[in-house]
Amino acid sequence: MKYLHSIKSIFLTLFLCTIFISCSDEDGGDDVTPVDPLDTQANALNGTYEITDVNSVSKDGEIVSVFTSMTLTISGGSASGGNYSTTNSDSDEIWPSSGTWTFQNGDKNKILRSDGVSMNISLTEYNLLTSFNTSGGIKDGNWSFLFTKL
Repeated sequence: MKYLHSIKSIFLTLFLCTIFISCSDEDGGDDVTPVDPLDTQANALNGTYEITDVNSVSKDGEIVSVFTSMTLTISGGSASGGNYSTTNSDSDEIWPSSGTWTFQNGDKNKILRSDGVSMNISLTEYNLLTSFNTSGGIKDGNWSFLFTKL
């Protein structure tokens, strides 16, 4: 009887060990590929934006009202960059009608436009804030644009 009880205990122990081992999450079949934060940011940037309101564009801290009907479309965004186009931009020196962009130095909050302008960006679900400096023309200065995603 003792012998039978010992055999049952051994089988029960082996059975429980088998169940615990088979429930392990280290089976190698569910390898997760890390998501590149630049891809995530680029995908979030894709879309069409409009100037939020008449107070949303400034140069050197002063409100500039000539860009109020401007729209910005960002497309094809990926970790390696994308395209942009604008409508109703008051000046190609400030916002060209089209071009490409890349993330600058792998920073998801810095974009380098194809015209050589380096931009700091801040992106939320509904808004895009861009700030940059232009030089070499009559529009020299520190610019800030607040866009709302359509």
